[in-house]
Amino acid sequence: MHIKPLFKLALGLLLITSLFVDSAPSDEQLGITDTAYTPDLCKQHLQASRMQTYSKQFNIPQQLKLLTWNIYKAQDADLIKDLTTLNSQADIILLQEAIEDPRLTQLKPYWRFALGYKSGEMQTGVMTLSHWPAAVHCTFIHREPWLRSPKATNIVEYVIAGNQRLLSINMHGINFTLGTADYKKQLQDSLNIMAQHTGPIIFAGDLNAWSDARQHLVVSSLTNLGLTETNYFDDKRTKVFGLALDQVWTRGVTIADSTVLQYDSSDHNPILVTLALNEEKP
Repeated sequence: MHIKPLFKLALGLLLITSLFVDSAPSDEQLGITDTAYTPDLCKQHLQASRMQTYSKQFNIPQQLKLLTWNIYKAQDADLIKDLTTLNSQADIILLQEAIEDPRLTQLKPYWRFALGYKSGEMQTGVMTLSHWPAAVHCTFIHREPWLRSPKATNIVEYVIAGNQRLLSINMHGINFTLGTADYKKQLQDSLNIMAQHTGPIIFAGDLNAWSDARQHLVVSSLTNLGLTETNYFDDKRTKVFGLALDQVWTRGVTIADSTVLQYDSSDHNPILVTLALNEEKP
C-alpha cells in the first residue's frame, strides 16, 4: 500500500472540505504542526523544529502588532463585534477564556486552541491566532487545586527570516489558591521552555497575578530570563487588589506603542502592542 499518496489525498480532501465548513481548520488539522502536551515533549519538538529549514510562507515579518484579551467566554452580545474590529489591527492574537467557535477561528488564517475549563457544552481555553502558520505548537494543562478545573497555556513558535525563531506563550494563570506552589509550577513549565530559547520571546495573557507574592514570582522569574514588562501611558487594565491581571512581557523586541483599550464586552480590557523583532547579532 502506498501510504504517502494516500496521505496526500486525505490532506487534499481535508483542505477542500474546509472550504465548505463554517470553521477554518487549525494548524494541526492542516498538518502544519503537531501538538506536544508535556514540557519535555515540547522541548523535543522545539529542538527538532530548529534543525529544519522552512519555506517562506512560514516567515513572519520584523514588525508586528499583538493583541491579548481575556474575552470572558464571548458571553456578551457585543464581544464578537468588538473583537472583529480589533482583529484588523493585530497580526497575532492571544485570547484567554476563548471558545472554539467559527466566529473566532475565522479571524485569522491560522489558529491553535488549548482546552481549558468546560461548563456543560461550552469548552473554553486559550487560543492563539495569526497570519502565519506555526512551526511548533505545545499545550500545557494545569489544574486549579481547589476546583480541579483546567487552566491552559499555549506555546507557539514562529519562523523568522534567517531560520530564527519567535517564541509566543499565551497563559491563563491558575486563580484560586492560598499559596503560590501550584501557580509557580504552572509558570515554571513555561520558564523552562523560555530558558532554552535564544531568540525573541512574547509572554502574555491573563496571568492572574493578583497578590504581591504572585506578582513578585512573575517579576523575578521573567526578569531573570531577560524579559521586560510592557508599560502603558493610560493603564486601564483590570486590577485586583491594585495589581494588573493582564500582562505582556517581551525579550529581543522593541516596543513602539502599547495601548490598553476600553470595552464593555468583557470583564477585562484588551491590550494592543506594536513591536519590532530585534535582529540577532552574528
